[in-house]
Amino acid sequence: MKKPMELAVYGKGGIGKSTVSANLSAALALSGKRVLQIGCDPKHDSTRLLLGGTLIPTVLDYLKTVDKRQAQTEEILREGFMGVGCIEAGGPKPGVGCAGRGIISAFEFLNQHHTKDAYDIVLYDVLGDVVCGGFAVPVRREYADAIFLVTSGKFMALYAANNILRGIRNYDGDTWQRVAGIIFNERKVADEAERVNRFARAVGLPICAHVPRSDAFAHAERQNRTLMQMDGCEAEQRVFRELARQIGGGLRLYKACPLSDEELERVVFGAEERAEQPTEVSTARTFSEKVASLPEPKAETEEIPKRSGAECPPLYGCAFNGAATAAINLTDALVIAHSPRACAFYTWQNISSPGRKNLFNRGILMPSAISPHFECTEMGQSDVVFGGMERVREAVLRAIDRHPGAVVVISSCVSGIIGDDIRSLEELSTPEIPVITVPADGDIAGDYMEGIRIAMHTLAEKLIDPSVWPRPQSRLVNLIGETGVSNNREIDFRIVKSWLDAMGISIGCRYLGEASCAQMRNFLAAPLNILANDNAEGRELKSWLSETYSCTFLDEALPIGFEATARWLRKLGAFFDCAEQAESLITGQRELYQREIERWKPVFQGKRVFMTTINTNMDWLLDTADAVGLRFVSIGVLNYLHQPVKITDHPEKYPIDEDFDWSRSQTLIRELHPDIVLSNYVTRTDAEDCLVDSMPMSPMVGFHSGIEVIARWGRLMQTKRKGEWMDDRSLFEKYYA
Repeated sequence: MKKPMELAVYGKGGIGKSTVSANLSAALALSGKRVLQIGCDPKHDSTRLLLGGTLIPTVLDYLKTVDKRQAQTEEILREGFMGVGCIEAGGPKPGVGCAGRGIISAFEFLNQHHTKDAYDIVLYDVLGDVVCGGFAVPVRREYADAIFLVTSGKFMALYAANNILRGIRNYDGDTWQRVAGIIFNERKVADEAERVNRFARAVGLPICAHVPRSDAFAHAERQNRTLMQMDGCEAEQRVFRELARQIGGGLRLYKACPLSDEELERVVFGAEERAEQPTEVSTARTFSEKVASLPEPKAETEEIPKRSGAECPPLYGCAFNGAATAAINLTDALVIAHSPRACAFYTWQNISSPGRKNLFNRGILMPSAISPHFECTEMGQSDVVFGGMERVREAVLRAIDRHPGAVVVISSCVSGIIGDDIRSLEELSTPEIPVITVPADGDIAGDYMEGIRIAMHTLAEKLIDPSVWPRPQSRLVNLIGETGVSNNREIDFRIVKSWLDAMGISIGCRYLGEASCAQMRNFLAAPLNILANDNAEGRELKSWLSETYSCTFLDEALPIGFEATARWLRKLGAFFDCAEQAESLITGQRELYQREIERWKPVFQGKRVFMTTINTNMDWLLDTADAVGLRFVSIGVLNYLHQPVKITDHPEKYPIDEDFDWSRSQTLIRELHPDIVLSNYVTRTDAEDCLVDSMPMSPMVGFHSGIEVIARWGRLMQTKRKGEWMDDRSLFEKYYA
């Protein structure tokens, strides 16, 4: 089947391109061509004159109400003057949704139903002020074979025409020739013809048609007809007949050679003309000859310069995911993801998988992770095009009817890109149920950790009551910045709570891990705050809370390892005047710790360790390893965290390589003959006579952080000596029975 010739008519809004398009379609039909005109402006009036003033259903409005699988072209295709097929793509109301995405959706529908196959010429009438990807679709090579620019002599009309040339140049580069020329739609402004002529010469394009300023157009429009249907306006009609003849006889096509903004201004206002562009036109030819002779576009070969990590930090997950992971820890809140279903599904999996693992492996129930109060608006194509605010507003109202402690709405990439203003939903708040909006627009807002930061700040600002003051003489603390839904979070909390219970100290709020909205409101009642993790995110949160709410923090985060824990408990005891209870805890745990050290000394005495680690403090492990007699032959640092290196407070004691090259690890292992090879991740070695194990990325807090890991190595070494290195049956029964 012969491919129709496809023409795109671009121009600034209000420049008259729809009038030009309708009259050109009519002239082409009068010359014997089967013509289809597709309006690509959201105001959907491109085909009105061809249809006697009738506004037809748009493709997007139709698809909004009909199952896509049952949709039929006949419902949106109308026949106008001289059998011209008329279709309007449509679009959303101003200020909502994405009209560009609407054009893409409409074109996909028309292609799927082969709507264009019955015509000789397809004419796209496209808004030229907006040059986003959607409005630029007709410019793509699989659509427009030739492109006309409608302009007057007004500067903004010429600016829009030049911008369209930029878009074409982006698609075609210096290879393709698809610009047919300029249609000059006269507006009777000063120096108008000269302006348009100067612009045409500067960009190397012909003026294909000069549409005069004439009352005949207004007279025809008042009668809802094209000029081609009127009597007594032969001169105006001759313009469109001649243009139709050019199209039918073989157009000359040109490269897009846009001007810079400075050049455009000089050319339009006559200060200076850019040197006339070489036309490099193709010879006049028929459309079929043009199609057959089109060259393949050249592949881009220029290498993109690499950027350093500091200039282009990696994204670890998206902000939407991180924000949801933080927000679901509000135990009595309902979190609504304003997103497609797939985004919410992947986030749900990220939240719930650690909870399931902890429940099955350790019997620890994390309600917020096992069954999070997390729902989704399930945005679809219609929401993307027309805006999803109505859908999310209805979801919030339904949520309020269920009387949660709060409703938290989180935006995603999709809702952010189309401009859905979720902040306006906060006006739905009631005195009892606040509606909190978290604009974490997926990767647009940043990575996973940035999403957590956005959510933590937003929830604090909306929920913490600044009028609350610390209670005098109260032994109350807040636990700040626990790791999202990690495997260790609840274990660490139980350990810390056991210490606090023994010292008569209560936890007011876990910000943010299994906390209620009421606990968040009373956050400032606690005279002391404890940072859970001494990492970049934790330090930023501590600084922000201190500056915003004048919060007092213990100067050390939750401790890892025996000596760090003893020091931490003494500081806590001093603050709350319970030093005696702190010392009692330390003394009891020291006896258990020494007993374990003596147990494992015979196993590890003199054993050699080869370690690779990311840049985190490892004293919690090194102290215990020293105590059982392990000897470190190499500690290679892989500085993935882009922060100053600090593996230990006693670097002189260990062979530390701060510029470790992982590719040399196997060579070093063969040279150093270690008994144990350790890393922060699962690794392998060619050596068969050594133990290979991983070190936890998030070690358990407390006195026994190091001894727990040492004991595991000891059990593995003992098992290996028995020849039972892997017991598949026991593992199966543990995880699946």
